Amino acid sequence: MSLEAADETLRDRLGRPGLPVDLLAVTGYAVVASALLFQPSVYATPLAVALGLPLLFFAPGYALVSALFPGATPDDADARASDALAAPAGRGGVAPRTPTAVHQHGLSVVERAALGFGVSLALLPVLGVALALSPWSIDPWPVLLSVSAIAVGCSAVGGVRRLRRPPDGRFSLPVRAWVGRLRRSLRRGSALDSALTVGLAVAVVLSVAAMGYAVAAPAPGESHTDVSLLTRDATGELVAEDYPRTFERGASEPLVVEVTNHEGEPTDYSVVAELQRVRQADDGSPRVVEDQRLATFTPTVDAGETWRTTHEVTPTMTGEGLRLTYLVYEGRAPEDPDASEAYRRVHVWVDVVE
Repeated sequence: MSLEAADETLRDRLGRPGLPVDLLAVTGYAVVASALLFQPSVYATPLAVALGLPLLFFAPGYALVSALFPGATPDDADARASDALAAPAGRGGVAPRTPTAVHQHGLSVVERAALGFGVSLALLPVLGVALALSPWSIDPWPVLLSVSAIAVGCSAVGGVRRLRRPPDGRFSLPVRAWVGRLRRSLRRGSALDSALTVGLAVAVVLSVAAMGYAVAAPAPGESHTDVSLLTRDATGELVAEDYPRTFERGASEPLVVEVTNHEGEPTDYSVVAELQRVRQADDGSPRVVEDQRLATFTPTVDAGETWRTTHEVTPTMTGEGLRLTYLVYEGRAPEDPDASEAYRRVHVWVDVVE
């Protein structure tokens, strides 16, 4: 090992054109964010939103742009060659940003970042169509895995394409130029100027953090619980349609009850299934004149998780236009359940014949 290699600093290693620091960061972020988002304690929390937004709206687009344009701009190459802060004088300034120049020389850091957001937004609808045509549904987990796979795969392709270019023609983050610019600004200015520069940088970081928290943190009342009634179609898939409308007294028909917890913490629920005979009150509101409790379920559902059970509905009360309702309560259900007091409720209208 030469003395020069031994004395190489971290800044020098990060600034080498052969090391795709940005693509390594995108890959690492995609892997770590996906692993964390799969944890039940993270899903449906502000941390999940903060991790998921860059993964959805930046990482795949940036990786794809890097795979398509592995080259460095002329200014990047000049900056690395001379370790200067800008292109040397007499080079004619910034090269024209024509399609031919972009294809030959690549994109700048700012252009890559901007296109990263734009291309990510364009990829999401295409990904949604692809999932809709695939055997998988458009659920959080397939979307998360697909986006992560695109980010990691395109980063790998981009890294290989960069390595195939000459060292002075590869794009890399201008870490040395950034550090040099910061050092020069601190060295040339007075103590007050340096303090103001550092203070401004800290203020920008805090502002970005505050904006991220405002986006990620749920607003009051945003936490909620979803309840659904489902049936199985001919293929065995769960669907919210084709409910049984006519029951025979004493005979059973299956309905699937589903409760999804978006409260941000594990929650104890009580789900009461009732068959109700409803009449119209004098003020026009529905009034329950008779009811039959069919079942009570008491699941505990983790944050971001879904509880599901098949309820064999066996009515004994007969009549037309009966309301089969499921009342969801947080904690224990009251002795005499009332739809107006339930946290969530869902129902279907059925007929029960002899």
